[in-house]
Amino acid sequence: MKLDCTQRMNKRFFIETFGCQMNKSDSELMAENLRAQGFSAAATEEDADIVIFNTCSVRNHAENRALSRIKAASVRKDQIIVVAGCMAQRIGTKIIDEGIASLIIGPYQTPIAGELLQLFFSSGQRVFLSQNTKDFHPRFNGVPSVKSAHFWHRWVTITHGCENFCAYCIVPYVRGKLISFPSATIVSYIELLASSGASEITLLGQNVNQYGQDSGDIPFFRLLEKAANVHGISKINFLTSHPKDFSRETLEVIRDYPNISRAIHLPLQSGSDRILCAMNRHYTTAHYYHIIADMERILGDYAISTDLIVGFPGETEEDFKMTLEMVRRIRFDEAFTYAYSPREGTAAFGLEETLSADEKTSRLNELIALQREISREKLIHRIDRREEVLVEAISKKSSEEVMGKTFLNHPVVLPGGSDDIGHMVKVKIVKVIGNTLYAERIP
Repeated sequence: MKLDCTQRMNKRFFIETFGCQMNKSDSELMAENLRAQGFSAAATEEDADIVIFNTCSVRNHAENRALSRIKAASVRKDQIIVVAGCMAQRIGTKIIDEGIASLIIGPYQTPIAGELLQLFFSSGQRVFLSQNTKDFHPRFNGVPSVKSAHFWHRWVTITHGCENFCAYCIVPYVRGKLISFPSATIVSYIELLASSGASEITLLGQNVNQYGQDSGDIPFFRLLEKAANVHGISKINFLTSHPKDFSRETLEVIRDYPNISRAIHLPLQSGSDRILCAMNRHYTTAHYYHIIADMERILGDYAISTDLIVGFPGETEEDFKMTLEMVRRIRFDEAFTYAYSPREGTAAFGLEETLSADEKTSRLNELIALQREISREKLIHRIDRREEVLVEAISKKSSEEVMGKTFLNHPVVLPGGSDDIGHMVKVKIVKVIGNTLYAERIP
């Protein structure tokens, strides 16, 4: 397919994002590059000339949902359908062969989506799935030119890829090897964001704790410290941590800098050492408990969230009970829970399934019920606490209320208006409704 310059002008794009925060960040980079190449954003998918699906491949459900959306969009023959991200890397050529996409772009090249679309128009090239390091594009493309709804928050990708090869995980195969970006570049970028109005950042990586291990750069806790010292940044989050690399020094930096969120996401996956070994996680439950003890000792007030998988091949009733017991003992503020689904290409794909779908669902429901009870109890425990809240939006239920998150990343609703958005507000928690805290403002 070739278009002349007149045909390429004024084309509008729409991006739909699936999956993790890394994809959200990549979608922002794609949008910025598309604008730089002369494209403009459309308000809706139907108004767009180019529809981009930035996809996830972590679970079957995520892929099936994305494929369903792509197939539905492909019936509109007047649109260019672009499939980007992890699913594109995994099965992109199949999508092209089936005729449901115009071109595909893997994670290494998503930051230059606009340039690749221009190449598509001029030469007809449709496949961009290289994992050669010469084709890798960093995630620092300057400050976004368009003010977003969450203008005060910016994603800051510090690593790309992963080399842990957990038995159930497709990420190392679709995202490639660990690549740490230079710390000096990262800090300069954060300074640029702060000078342009950002007050909150989230440091991103498949395993942020491995930062610098591939390049010999500074360790993650030093990078976190440098980020916390950037003037104008009032809140710092980081995702995702891995227990095998999580350090006491990271907790000490969090303790010493009040602008670092006390909410830590630390995927456990299973409470059974036997299953953790089968998953190739490289830590034990004793090690995980040790990290939690360090959090208690060093931080005191903190929130801990996690990921849990039930029904991994070989999981017995006793293994599952060990997971439930860890949940009861640690008392996570939040847990993202999943029933195991095999991913073709991973080490666990060839393992014999030992549980039926109904048995997995039963275990998952029991785990969810336990976690919901704990989550609510922990929210109730926040009543009468004084907190700082970064306001994010007008409340969905009242134009006279706003919502935001505390430094433990608990959702809070409080009195306020649009002028509060993007600013810190001091509050006192007064009640809990559902899974949301409600607060009153204090001086």
